[in-house]
Amino acid sequence: MIKPTTANFTKVTFTDFLHQLDNKELLKASQLGRTLLKDFNSRQFAQFDEQTEIEFLLHQRSAYIDQILKKTWRALIPKTLQKEATLIAVGGYGREELHPFSDIDISIISEATKDYQEELSVFITFLWDLGFQVGHAIRSFQETIKAAKEDVSTATNLLESRWLIGNYEPFQKLQLLWRSKQFWPSMMFFEAKQQEQKKRHSRFNNALYQLEPNVKESPGGLRDIQSMLWVAKRHFGANSLQDLVKSAFISNKEFHEIRDAYHYLARVRFALHKLKNRAEDRLMFDNQQKVAELFGYSGTDEKQAVEKFMNHYYQNVHSVAKLNEILLQHFREEIFNKSSDTIIQINPRFRIINDYLDVHQENLFQKNPTALLETFIILENYTDSIKGIRSRTIRLIRSHLHLINDEFRKDPINKALFIEIFRQPKGVHSSIQRMHGYGILGAYLPAFQKITGLMQFNIFHAYTVDEHTILVIRHLRRFFLNEFAYEFPTAHQITKDLCKPEILILSGLFHDIAKGRGGLHEVLGAEDAKEFSKQHNLSAKDTHLLQWLVLKHLDFSSVAQKKDLSDPAVIQHFADLVETQENLNYLYLLTVADVLSTSKDVWNEWKNALFLQLYNATSQALDKASSTPKNRKILALQNKEKSRELLIGQGISTQDFQPFWDTFSTTFFFSHQSAREIARITKLLFQENTKHIYTHIEGQSQKGASELIIYMPGRDFLFAQFTHILERLNLNIVEAKTYSGTHDITLVLIYFLNQEHNPVEDLDSLKHITSTLKSKLKEKIPSSVLTRNQNRRIRCFNTPIEISFHKVNSKLTELNLSAKDIPGLLAKIGQAFKKCNIRVHDAKIHTIGEKAEDVFLISDTNNNAINDKETLRLLTEQLIEEIDC
Repeated sequence: MIKPTTANFTKVTFTDFLHQLDNKELLKASQLGRTLLKDFNSRQFAQFDEQTEIEFLLHQRSAYIDQILKKTWRALIPKTLQKEATLIAVGGYGREELHPFSDIDISIISEATKDYQEELSVFITFLWDLGFQVGHAIRSFQETIKAAKEDVSTATNLLESRWLIGNYEPFQKLQLLWRSKQFWPSMMFFEAKQQEQKKRHSRFNNALYQLEPNVKESPGGLRDIQSMLWVAKRHFGANSLQDLVKSAFISNKEFHEIRDAYHYLARVRFALHKLKNRAEDRLMFDNQQKVAELFGYSGTDEKQAVEKFMNHYYQNVHSVAKLNEILLQHFREEIFNKSSDTIIQINPRFRIINDYLDVHQENLFQKNPTALLETFIILENYTDSIKGIRSRTIRLIRSHLHLINDEFRKDPINKALFIEIFRQPKGVHSSIQRMHGYGILGAYLPAFQKITGLMQFNIFHAYTVDEHTILVIRHLRRFFLNEFAYEFPTAHQITKDLCKPEILILSGLFHDIAKGRGGLHEVLGAEDAKEFSKQHNLSAKDTHLLQWLVLKHLDFSSVAQKKDLSDPAVIQHFADLVETQENLNYLYLLTVADVLSTSKDVWNEWKNALFLQLYNATSQALDKASSTPKNRKILALQNKEKSRELLIGQGISTQDFQPFWDTFSTTFFFSHQSAREIARITKLLFQENTKHIYTHIEGQSQKGASELIIYMPGRDFLFAQFTHILERLNLNIVEAKTYSGTHDITLVLIYFLNQEHNPVEDLDSLKHITSTLKSKLKEKIPSSVLTRNQNRRIRCFNTPIEISFHKVNSKLTELNLSAKDIPGLLAKIGQAFKKCNIRVHDAKIHTIGEKAEDVFLISDTNNNAINDKETLRLLTEQLIEEIDC
């Protein structure tokens, strides 16, 4: 342990601190103590910037705090209690791993706590006054033992405790307690720590890679390293990683891997404390950028500095996670079933020991490198009886990755085995996940190695590229399984007709494999897929399908979320793109899995409804026998006829609703809406007084969003008004259609979600929305937009505003707008339209993380397309001005 002397700080100041403390001038002493700690922090931060080793800094801090606590104990605790009581450091402080603003965890053991409650309270309070976050327990010796027996966290604290001052005997007894096999037996302690780790990991969705990880608590973080050491210390009496190397429990290579990862993660945590000037373990977006700068990372055209930093961070996290798995599995094998192994022979190369796969001989992979791939075929074939792989075999796989070289990749048997892994009816995702975790996937596909730990600095992608890819494969496999059919019934039904499931899984593997190289990743990835197919002797048809899926994997989502799906021309264009029902089936499945695997916040029922609408409409267009209309006019006529039949069937005569239909006969109402929707809306509105404002809300619509219908006297710039009202109600518009009818009547259909991206179904909330709308629509349109503060995450990004126009026909112009998804964005856009005399007919609102990508069909107030360059220039300037203000 490194023990600093008073030469490390201002001697007079420290002397004054001790003088005030000894004289019980606690207010002055605490003020001086805070100054001492502030100065000490400054010196440590300077040392950190000078690349001082992190272990030195943590030990130095612990030793410095030791001196302060000891001096305070001697000054404030009565002499009689000092002789009897014991002050112990526990937790991170006990391990001598104190970061700048870590909690100071202590335990006071005394048989006279009731007699000295006031004095002990003064001691603890003074530590708080110094600025420490104190975690403390004051108990008798028997109370301490009882608490440790009942709670594994308390027991763990004692396992790594350090005596500071006072009566040494109770501390010595506690140390001896751990030598007793009855006190938290190894098996019980191991299971408790395993459960503790599982619960902790579940708080982070068991995801190794996250947008904003917790350096300490997330899977692969510092706590996972500590978990390994706790179990080792309990079972083997090891006090350090070096002790495990000496006992041959871990290899020298594993020791260096864990140690290096620990040093890196500890430096990141120290940097966070330094930057935030408080305890902070979360690598939030703003922190990531600052730590990257502090660590000296620099950006390139292809990769930002923060992405390089996070890439390195995730590589270390990955190392910790894999070693945590190996060593805890090793502990399990050491602690459990040692004398009663159940062995099942599989073949001359492999066997199952206590439900875990193992190799027969240590030199198997050296003699037969192909067995590296055979391992995962066996896992798939025995998925019901194998829980995992024994630690010895995992280590052998990791230590023989060098055998997967060009010669290995060219071997016909290895190529056939690799493809066969993707063809198995069970266990495909689990095997591919393990192949990735143990390094097989990256070794066999060097292109995949390049995306391992690759982070994209945005909110949309919650995982690194490799983690996202593995999740895509997981979701694709779930579509095939009957037990998950309820999640995506259409997807499950489609899988029954797929001839080559392995091509679908391979498309998931390759769809993002070219990210981070520069250029269009779908184009580069398609070339990789084509080359892979040729090398693995896939048929020309399978090669074309795989290449096409990777090349077009973004198209389905883009069309579904940005285009007018009621337009036959849009559907026909997409049908021409996919060409066949088979292609559409594969592309739909890949797209749904891709979106599901991007972030848990991305998918919702609205998106599900859009995807199904595009899939079903395209299927009809591809059906040669289908009578699907090829243009809007024919579609409108068909919808009218079917709707008329439905209304008459409900006892409503044509002469009753015809005036309502005539009002909107020149709009897209009859081609935008299905026959059933036309009948529903007609029944709702045909008797309404057109001189009044009528609103109707459905909490849940067939489209997976709440529906708002506004039927009222015509008014220009209505879009600006209702976007402003809904924005103030914290509602997110996802689609809006405006129909300007004859006789100065307007019909608006709006679909919206709440802040959690779900429909609003609470009756009180719906009543409040309705009353607010009726009230606010009677008022004058606001001339400006009141906006909320930006989301913390959103503030971290500089998203450029991109605007483009495209003439649709003589009546409509399409506006594509991309910008940062700031609060009130849609209302700001509405203000720009109002100021430029623009009428909005249709709006599709699409958000990708921090970025909004919205599409509007607009015209002038005379319902003509906007062709004039000067008008478009002024509109562009006004949009930028409104959004940037």
